[in-house]
Amino acid sequence: MPKVTINGQVYEAAKGKTIIQVADDIGVQIPRYCYHPDIGIEGSCRMCLVEVKSAPKLLPACATPVTENMDVRTDTQRVHEAVRYAMEFLLLHHPIDCPVCDQSGECWLQDYYMAHAGHDSRYPLGQKTRRRKAFNLGPLVKLDQERCILCTRCVRFTRHVTKTNEIQVFNRAHNSEIGIFEDRPLNNPYSGNVVDVCPVGALTSADFRFKARVWFLKGTDSVCAGCSTGCNLRIDHTARAAGGGIPGYTATDGKIYRTVGRRNVEVNKSWLCDEGRLSFHTLERWPRLRQASVRGKQQPVSALLPVIHANFESVRSDHGDDAVAALASATNTNEGLFLMKKYFKGRLDFRLGREVEQYQQQQDELLRRYDKHPNTHGALDLGLAGGLGGLRRLRDLAEKKEVRGMWISFHPQLVGEDAPEIIEDLKRLIEALEWSVVCTTHDFGWAHEADFLLPMAAWAEEKGTYTNYAGRVQIANRAVMPAGDAEPLHVLMAELLNLSGVEVPTDPAAIFEWIASEVPGYGGLDYDAIGPSGAAVAPVPEEVLR
Repeated sequence: MPKVTINGQVYEAAKGKTIIQVADDIGVQIPRYCYHPDIGIEGSCRMCLVEVKSAPKLLPACATPVTENMDVRTDTQRVHEAVRYAMEFLLLHHPIDCPVCDQSGECWLQDYYMAHAGHDSRYPLGQKTRRRKAFNLGPLVKLDQERCILCTRCVRFTRHVTKTNEIQVFNRAHNSEIGIFEDRPLNNPYSGNVVDVCPVGALTSADFRFKARVWFLKGTDSVCAGCSTGCNLRIDHTARAAGGGIPGYTATDGKIYRTVGRRNVEVNKSWLCDEGRLSFHTLERWPRLRQASVRGKQQPVSALLPVIHANFESVRSDHGDDAVAALASATNTNEGLFLMKKYFKGRLDFRLGREVEQYQQQQDELLRRYDKHPNTHGALDLGLAGGLGGLRRLRDLAEKKEVRGMWISFHPQLVGEDAPEIIEDLKRLIEALEWSVVCTTHDFGWAHEADFLLPMAAWAEEKGTYTNYAGRVQIANRAVMPAGDAEPLHVLMAELLNLSGVEVPTDPAAIFEWIASEVPGYGGLDYDAIGPSGAAVAPVPEEVLR
């Protein structure tokens, strides 16, 4: 490993890394616009120029590999002047419309101007070049050509990542501008990523545009629940606390405004598919279930759980343990599924449709998978694909009166193309049971046919772990509070286990330690070991898949 000196400190660097990569690794900030670690080197913005001893001129840190005994300075007067000149050049024809720009508050032009420039414009405002203002590139992205600094991040994303090549640079020299090739709309399944990579306000999200100023939002690192890939993301939302919302807005009890990709080289690099990016809108697609009810009469959840436990015990006493079963979902966390398995003594399944068949099948060559559940691998690791045979088989057992009482947990937004058939099977299952509990996130008419109806926290409203298709355990954090009286599944199961005489904490980290002590492949893991990037576990044995 070559030794490199940066600002007087000696570091070891991996062979082949560039100066900017080494600087990022050691926490030395070098300004940049065109550089992005996942879309290739361009070297056009000239913001990352550094001084290298014995080099006759400043070198771009993004395109210069480190060599043995290289001596780099990022903080000399010569470097500061070069960055300042680069900023002045980039701002020469910029419209300076920060008050009405949706990027304001997270714009790199603003940040770097304050840090490295601070100059007065020497170019008359009335002589600035006028270009086409905000117009649609596609259903999710708008372009304002006046704000573009030609960093070509969006061009390289569509060239190297999606390989669809919709965005190009047209014309030459001063007339250069970003546009769409042959008016082809930017509608590939990953189009929203060009907004994430744009460092200025040129590309903005049609879904998020003018919904909220970013300084009113709180970011929570989490995991996408849109499919079995488990892409890392950040959820931007308002806080629930009084006064924590946006002045002039009514969403003071917690509202998700957008999600953006969070870099994890092992899972999704920096990207999100549009389907996963917008999946938080499914929380708003149907009315939320906010209160528990028993045969149509609303009651507190805390009052119903002892009654539910007593009813399950009565069915077991009259008809045996096998007369009680449960149906979960691969959208439930490992913690919820594990406690559910404990309470129902292993009489638990999660297969609503073709999850096991599809969870490793790619929908495209990048990120998407056909299984629209985030935790099928985790459910398999926990041994939930046992002899109950999934939803269809459980329905048959109920019709034969071999199963008489059931708990059904249902996440409606992620059942995929099989949704109508799954809903019909659930209706028939509830009709065949003598006694049932439906625990769900949304208020559906068919769910009211159950004896007990309980509200459940949805994705982004609970903390826990998912295990993605490749066997990587990742922590999904709670961003907003559940609707009404809803609780996470692991909290409900912990209360039922406590009623049965088994003391269980409601802290998901403590529950995961229990999982690690019993589930093969999870030994030695805890939330600290999993960390923000996740941790790999052993593959699912072939006999489980069969």
